[in-house]
Amino acid sequence: MDDTAVVRELLEAIRARDVDRIAACFAPDARLRALTPHELRELDGPDAIADRYRRWLEPLESFDVVSGDVEPIADRIRLRYRFRGRDRVKGWQENEHTAYATVTKGRVEALNLSCAGFRPSEPPG
Repeated sequence: MDDTAVVRELLEAIRARDVDRIAACFAPDARLRALTPHELRELDGPDAIADRYRRWLEPLESFDVVSGDVEPIADRIRLRYRFRGRDRVKGWQENEHTAYATVTKGRVEALNLSCAGFRPSEPPG
């Protein structure tokens, strides 16, 4: 498996909001560093990382990844995706994540992610 394949699988797992598939993309000793508008989160292990994704994505109704791409950048793989959904309390929200993955033996070993934050948006047209 080339290094981009597992990151593409991660993008598809995020699109499906499938936390088991998300966890399966990460190595047993994987680390997520996520810079959000509110804090820097550092999580270790596939289950903790998948649970963070669950907390970000599960509350949204009508969830959709509106754009996404995977691109090698030297020895890292860039993952970028924008998604929107309807929060039951806040209404329509949009967010974008840009991340850089280190892949070893077909699994993501480290993911450094920057989050734009959930922003109010218009309903899809």
